[in-house]
Amino acid sequence: MTVEELKRELEKVILGLSSSGGFKSIDSETVEKLDKFAVTAEALGMKEGKHLIENLSGIMKAIKEGKSKAESGSLRLTALDFYVKKLSSGGNIEEL
Repeated sequence: MTVEELKRELEKVILGLSSSGGFKSIDSETVEKLDKFAVTAEALGMKEGKHLIENLSGIMKAIKEGKSKAESGSLRLTALDFYVKKLSSGGNIEEL
């Protein structure tokens, strides 16, 4: 997978989470995708991207288990969305 392909896949996940009302119900399939995307980001040298993806995946698991709140998920989703948008602009986002 290329950086551009990963960016498109992350955009789909972000859009899906944003349009589904957020974190009221956590889809295990989405969490699994995020875990795979984190591995891909690492392989592509996207250290910050990997970190943000893992943060979102981890908080989604915590929300599902009742150990965290949807607001925490929204915050991490916003951070990943910002990262992906910066990725689109072509800047060096690993310095963020």
